[in-house]
Parts: sequence; structure tokens; C-alpha cells
Amino acid sequence: MHDVARAAGVSQRTVSNVVNDYPYVRPETRQRVLAAMEALGYVPNAAARSLRAARTGLIALVVPEFRARYFAELAEQVVRAAEPLGYTVLIELTESDRERELKVLSGELNQLTDGAIMSAVALRPGDGRRRRPGYPIVLVGDEVLEGPIHHVGIPNREAALAVARHLVAGGRRRPMVLGYRPHVHITARMRAEGFLDGLAEAGLKVPDELLVGGDWSRKVGRQAVEEHLSAGRPMPDAIFAMNDSLALGALRALAERGVRVPEDVAVVGFDDVEEARYSTPSLTSVAPDVEALASTAVAMLHEQITGKPSGLDSHAMVGFSLQVRESSR
Repeated sequence: MHDVARAAGVSQRTVSNVVNDYPYVRPETRQRVLAAMEALGYVPNAAARSLRAARTGLIALVVPEFRARYFAELAEQVVRAAEPLGYTVLIELTESDRERELKVLSGELNQLTDGAIMSAVALRPGDGRRRRPGYPIVLVGDEVLEGPIHHVGIPNREAALAVARHLVAGGRRRPMVLGYRPHVHITARMRAEGFLDGLAEAGLKVPDELLVGGDWSRKVGRQAVEEHLSAGRPMPDAIFAMNDSLALGALRALAERGVRVPEDVAVVGFDDVEEARYSTPSLTSVAPDVEALASTAVAMLHEQITGKPSGLDSHAMVGFSLQVRESSR
């Protein structure tokens, strides 16, 4: 604040009035202070006003949505990992909006937090250059950004490859890919590539009419299968849904049309949310190690905040398992 006041030729009190948006500041003075703040990269930190160490004990978990149960389960594990270290977790939703994700990266959205763990779906590798220097952040997911940004990922390609091999071993030869959106974000691309590569190993290929796009929701999963059946298109003998929400919607549509699962169509999802274990039939699903994902991300963030080495590399991958249940046996 002293530097801003000197650059703008005003008192620190005037800078404080501008920062707090007090009305009794002349417009020309306000503009001069704002210009100085922008030139110096000054970002007011409310924690620093009251804490000498400028630490609040708050960290942000930034996710695209909560409609997909996976993000709720991730949040639960992050809270569990953060609590023993003395952190309280605040939740921020981006709704997959690129500008909101960039604001997290630049530190604009979470000025009262000591750092952030973000599941980003709209960022691009070059966006790493827009990170606010010194702001602790860890990305979880598939996107790896340029620069020294910590990252924890899930082996989506390898997991989808395992799904393809499982279905082929079960005699399936004509699978549908539900939620096929390889050009929308990297997670969709990695899962699609892994699955299609697994089919190619067996000399199989998915026909274009069985590459079905759409949002990754139960509603879309149900509608997509209903529309396929109503149009009289050739039936698949398996469905690989890009997440469990799609898979559960597909199961509902198949049951309503009298299609037997798994006798007529096997169904496999991804994320292994709790509902997968209790659906009828129970859903085969890829189970990423969400507990390891969360604990690793929190440890990486804690290292950046405190400067205490965690012994972790700046980039890490967690494991997965394929939970085979009634829907594909």
C-alpha cells in the first residue's frame, strides 16, 4: 500500500479509501490510484491486514460442478486430508467457465485463501503463464500447464483401455461410446482414445453411429439411449459411458425398453460413485483412487504454503481399479 501511495502521489489513507470503495474520493484521484495498483500488480489481501504471516488457514477447492457425484466425493476426501493440517476448505464452482478458471489461476477469486486445489476443464497448457506468482495452487485432472505448477492426475487413457479389454474378453464386439466429446476437453479425449485403442488391439472399431455425444449427465444418458432405440438403429452389445451419471441414465432407459443388462447389452461407467454399487443391476465402473488424489493434492499445497518439503514430485499420478459388477458380467 505504501508503494502504491508513493507511485500515485497520495497518502496511504487515500489508497485504503480507494481499495474499500469509499465514495468520498475524487474521480481523478481514484483513477490515479487504480492505475498505480495495476502497474505494480497490487492485490489487496484481507488476511495480511490482520495476520503478520498473511495466512488464514483457508484453502479453496475449485470444481466445475456438483451434478456429477465424483466432485462431491473429491470434496469429501480433500476436507478429510486438509483437516489434520489445520485447514478449512472453501468450495468454489466454476461451471466449466474458462474465465473463472483463469481468475483462480491468477489469484483473483480466492484472495482470502492460502492456496487452491483446482479441477480445471477449460484451461490450456499456455495458461500456466498467467498464474499469479507466489500463489500456491495444485491442479487435479488431466491438463498439465506450462511452468512450475503442481499437478495430480488420473490415468484416464489406461483406465479406458482396461474397460475395452474387459468388454472384448466378455465377447462384446459392437460397443457404443456414450458421452463422446474428444474435442471438448482433455479428459474426454483421453478416455475416448484409450477405449478406441483397446478395441483396435482386437481388430474392432466403433461405427460413427455409436459414437454418441452430449453432456455427461443422467438425463443425457437416458435420452441418448432412448433416441437410439426409437430410431431403430442397430443395437450395441455394450455401452461405455464416459462417467457414471451417463451410465446410470443409460441403465434406466434400457430397463424401460425391456433390454436386458448384461445379457443383451453390457454397461460400464467411470468414477465408481456410490450409486454405482446400488443400481439395478449394479454398475461396473472404473474406480480412480480419489483418496490418494485428494491427499496428494493437499500435501503438495501444504508444501507450497509452508515451505516444508513433502517428498513428492511436482507431478504425480494415482492408481485406479476396474470394479466389475452385474452390469457387465
